[in-house]
Amino acid sequence: MNTMAGSLSSPPKTAFDGPKAPRDPASLDPVFTVSGLSVFYGDYEAVRGVDLNIGHREITALIGPSGCGKSTVLRCFNRMNDLIAGARVSGKILYYDEDVYGDHVDPIEVRRRIGMVFQKPNPFPKSIFDNVAYGPRVNGVKGDLGSVVEEALVKAALWDEVKDKLKASALSLSGGQQQRLCIARTIAVKPEVILMDEPCSALDPIATTKIEDLMQELAREYTILIVTHNMQQAARVSDRTAFFTAEVDDTGVRHGRLVEFDETSRIFTNPVDKRTEDYITGRFG
Repeated sequence: MNTMAGSLSSPPKTAFDGPKAPRDPASLDPVFTVSGLSVFYGDYEAVRGVDLNIGHREITALIGPSGCGKSTVLRCFNRMNDLIAGARVSGKILYYDEDVYGDHVDPIEVRRRIGMVFQKPNPFPKSIFDNVAYGPRVNGVKGDLGSVVEEALVKAALWDEVKDKLKASALSLSGGQQQRLCIARTIAVKPEVILMDEPCSALDPIATTKIEDLMQELAREYTILIVTHNMQQAARVSDRTAFFTAEVDDTGVRHGRLVEFDETSRIFTNPVDKRTEDYITGRFG
């Protein structure tokens, strides 16, 4: 694997008893190995002591109630938290064998390899073509970008809908089409991992189904992490699920904690931790 170094030429014990690891960890081929991950905003520890492995070309869903740290953890994987004033991370996230937060790692290169799709579609006020071509151009791809744009739109299951109007404004597309365009824009720079933060929350059921089908198709080529409040969505699309909650420690401060991580089928049918079962069955809170 190419290094991410340089410019890249090529917790205290409380009543919380810790997360439950997958019951068959040997079956997981990890792209990311997360150990002791904590996230701080100033002096406040928002997320505490996460240990988690993310499997190669799998879809991993992060679920849990609002305020439990799901999105905060997601943003750690491509260092988006670096852009938030006062945020800092402790612990390790190894991408294969390399620490994403290593001293010589270029965060720009991290974000190229680990792309992100946000909750609300955010196309640029440019043409459909220029939205998809933007990343390759910034990364120095020369010449005719037509084939690059077409490939990304095909992979995002959008080509047939827009191939005759590539010069039209991206803002003229429907919400679901805009989200697929944002996915195309992300994969145009050929990342290895795609992070998705509530990618369907602003979409109608038909558009949501298209995005879910697309995720499962993309997982043949990419490792995908998704944050979702929709438990049915997690059950439908993911291979493994991590359940987070917010725990109050001995000092009365709330921290996001990972409760349980396992194959999705086990999480939803036979969870180890009662808190997971309570959340899934609606008895949480």
